[in-house]
Amino acid sequence: MSNLAAALSDVSVVYETEFGPVTALYSIDVEFAQGTSTAIVGRSGSGKSTLISVLALMRRPTIGTVYVGGSELSFLSDPEIAQIRSQSVGIVFQSFHLDASLTAEQNVMLPWFFSSSGSETRREAASRGSEILSRLGIAELAKRRPNQMSGGQRQRVAIGRALFSNPLLFLADEPTGNLDEETANEVANTIFELPKLFGTAVVVVTHDTAIASLAERKLELVKGVLGADSRAQE
Repeated sequence: MSNLAAALSDVSVVYETEFGPVTALYSIDVEFAQGTSTAIVGRSGSGKSTLISVLALMRRPTIGTVYVGGSELSFLSDPEIAQIRSQSVGIVFQSFHLDASLTAEQNVMLPWFFSSSGSETRREAASRGSEILSRLGIAELAKRRPNQMSGGQRQRVAIGRALFSNPLLFLADEPTGNLDEETANEVANTIFELPKLFGTAVVVVTHDTAIASLAERKLELVKGVLGADSRAQE
């Protein structure tokens, strides 16, 4: 698939515990195309966090293959995978994890400070950070610090930071869990607009069925087994 953002092929994850091995994911096969949105739902303990950690390239599967942008990652070293993660995967969590001492624009461009490419000047990075805020409809926050923002505004800034590297894959792990219902809906609408605005593949893990219904498709995890695709909006 030419527009493949990420894929898992026959992926299983087994944890070793004092009581013996525990399988968190069973033979997962799934693809995520650029410009699409997917919600992953499931009860606590269903394997959602493990799945998101594999997609975020923070955990290697016990068995199976992970692809990003059509490239297989199985034989890459940890530093090589970390480099791909920084370039190709953006992620936001329930907590915003913004730097309180930085403005919104500086928080968005934070990945630039850790980039080793050196191909972009600070002025260019700041300009791109400002452009991302504008495309997310929060340009007026550029010079504000986190303590001058609402929870929803802080989460949108975190979304902007995750988009700074133009990732193929945007992951959101319970991104509205700390927000009231109205703000959660606003943030969710922003997230599910990202495929259209930025062309990235969006994958959202959520327990909220209303949030999941905004995605193009919904996948349910039950005890580590991924169910068949369903159209979330049907």
